[in-house]
Amino acid sequence: MSRSIIGTTSLRFRLPAELGILEITPEVLEHFNAHKQRRLLSREAGGQLFATFAEAPAMNILEATGPRPTDKRSPYNYEPDRIPERAEIKDRYARGLHFVGDWHTHRQERPSPSRTDEHNIRELVRFSSHDLAGFVLIIIGRAAFPEGMYVSFHSKTEGTRLIPVKET
Repeated sequence: MSRSIIGTTSLRFRLPAELGILEITPEVLEHFNAHKQRRLLSREAGGQLFATFAEAPAMNILEATGPRPTDKRSPYNYEPDRIPERAEIKDRYARGLHFVGDWHTHRQERPSPSRTDEHNIRELVRFSSHDLAGFVLIIIGRAAFPEGMYVSFHSKTEGTRLIPVKET
């Protein structure tokens, strides 16, 4: 049995407006860690986030997809291939997982969203057909987690950076 780089602990973040807790599983954290931009010419990576809502009030992110061979990637840009993304959403939904947002990497130690990132997530919330209060955006930087993550929740009217919940 291989030992996890991240460990066996999930990361938890408080959602805004009393929507509960966002939990990111160790398997998803491992996926993020595997795609960090560690070298000078490393290309951005990204994909979609899928969750369950069985344990209210938590949104449990159980899977992160991507990057795909057909995505457009460079050291400073990531453009997903939308056709396979739609297929991923249908496939995961049939298995009880809900699309809840996107993730991608940045070269920064402690990442922050670009104007393009903020625009894209706003458009995603506005034009997607869904019953959710909003979507999650996760940006992965080079520092250790959770400092090397930018996690935010975006409704139709605003975006909120999420703060990790300290375990007691």
